[in-house]
Amino acid sequence: MTFTGILQIIAVLLIMVLAAVPLSRYLAHIFKYEPTFLDKLINPFENLTFRFLNVKKEEEMTWTTYLKIGLVINFLMLAVVFLILRFQNYLPFNQMHYPGIPWALDFNTAISFITNTNWQNYGGEEVMSNFSQMALVFLQFTSAATGLVFAIAFIRGIVRHEAKYVGNIYTDYIKAIYRIFIPLAVIFAIIMLSQGAPQTFTMQKKVVNITGTKQTLSVGPVASMVSIENLGTNGGGFYDANAAQPYENPNPFTNALTIFMMGTIPIALFFMYGIMIDDKKHAWTLFWVASTLLVVCIAVIYSQEAHGNPFLAHLGANIKASKYNPGGNMEGKQEHIGIAQTSLFASATTAFTTGNVDSAHDSFMPLSGMILLAEMMLNLIFGGKGVGLLNMLTMVIIGVFIAGLMVGRTPEFLGKKIGAKEVTLATLAMFAHAFIILVPFGIALSTAGGLAGIFNPGPHGLSEVLYAFTSSVANNGSAFAGLDGNTVFYNVILGFTIFFGRYVPIICQVAIAGALIKKKRIPESAGTFPEHGFLFYSVVLGTIILIGALTFFPALALGPIAEHFAMVKGHLFY
Repeated sequence: MTFTGILQIIAVLLIMVLAAVPLSRYLAHIFKYEPTFLDKLINPFENLTFRFLNVKKEEEMTWTTYLKIGLVINFLMLAVVFLILRFQNYLPFNQMHYPGIPWALDFNTAISFITNTNWQNYGGEEVMSNFSQMALVFLQFTSAATGLVFAIAFIRGIVRHEAKYVGNIYTDYIKAIYRIFIPLAVIFAIIMLSQGAPQTFTMQKKVVNITGTKQTLSVGPVASMVSIENLGTNGGGFYDANAAQPYENPNPFTNALTIFMMGTIPIALFFMYGIMIDDKKHAWTLFWVASTLLVVCIAVIYSQEAHGNPFLAHLGANIKASKYNPGGNMEGKQEHIGIAQTSLFASATTAFTTGNVDSAHDSFMPLSGMILLAEMMLNLIFGGKGVGLLNMLTMVIIGVFIAGLMVGRTPEFLGKKIGAKEVTLATLAMFAHAFIILVPFGIALSTAGGLAGIFNPGPHGLSEVLYAFTSSVANNGSAFAGLDGNTVFYNVILGFTIFFGRYVPIICQVAIAGALIKKKRIPESAGTFPEHGFLFYSVVLGTIILIGALTFFPALALGPIAEHFAMVKGHLFY
């Protein structure tokens, strides 16, 4: 670890937080249906869309209607994109005459992109036409909006009392896309274009390189995809290597910018939540809970990667950092990016559930890999668009319930009593996440189809399978790429885990909003448990660590932890 590296990490994180504060005010204005500075520009497009869809934007919905329409929209888009990928050979912008995507890979890919996961068992530049890539970009806008609008419905369930309606999902959807994602995506696409990311409908460009050799380069509408890929915490890139490909991530500035794009909106949503519930202290406390976890994760990864692999040191390799040697574990990393930014990127992409990568996660040290897994297993360290906040609030409900039991009082949350229904739904959401990871993980390790994709023996092979299911259920999409995921077995089973891992928790969480919105607001009393400050911070953080450890430690012990101790003892698996 170097002072310069630590300074780089602090600078990027600080800039994200500073940008998130004003952005949170803008987001709050949007979803409180208040005027914004973009009204004159965007209102005509919004109104035209409402007329085209024949939607009454002021007409609010119950939580069940809101949820049903949201799910139907998702499933319709899923069907359309499945057909586009399957029959891309009959569609335009396919200059390379790529055939239709095989059904199992198509099934996995369509589900993956509609759920904000963007798990890619393919190389986009090798199998996807530009038309198919643009269809996936469309889903990157809508999937980000889906998580966001369900979080807004949850917040309204907290804010409103003795009420029935949580908003209009059409209005929220359109506002999220038109007022947040499209403007920001255009801005950042232009920046990426200025840094060297291609933006063209040409699929290949023939060049002569510096050695005089002719070479064919894969290009396309890359800059526009990179911007929403990261702003929407999607992670699915134009290229197989994602941000490790220089056209997606040309230099250290774009690397830092990519981290900024991933994290700013998820952080802003925590602050927006405080504005909408009129309790900024409560929101800041949750911010510090998530920040503590994020900083610890970054510190562990950076220290492990900077320390390097002891096996290389035993073989005489110099793994100490110097003026001309980055030192540490540089396997799978780009030298011009360095270990510090790579460690920050890896932690950010798993914490914010983006899944975009600028390095080979499979080549990280065992404990670094464990931290990447842990961030996705918790799935609330700011998390993806809306979903991270939903998961944090779900854990808060469980935490205040436990605290209420400890002091012998009926648990309360922001002036509303937490009853059996809310606790049951919160518990279902939390354990569904774990169940959908661990059960298919066990199936994969006990069947021929699952074992056939493992090429690395021992604990690391187990970690690769665990990472695949964790990444899928957490809507992340990054991978320990040593696992062969492009088989019928993994395409199908991961497709189902992605689907249920996305929608089962959301259904439970929107149902919690429906229960909370009907409740009366109770005035504070001397016995009311504080919902901000160090005590509340400790309860929430303790609940997250305790439940996370009890749920996932056995699986982690068999994978990355076992691999770490084997490495320390000098044992290799061949």
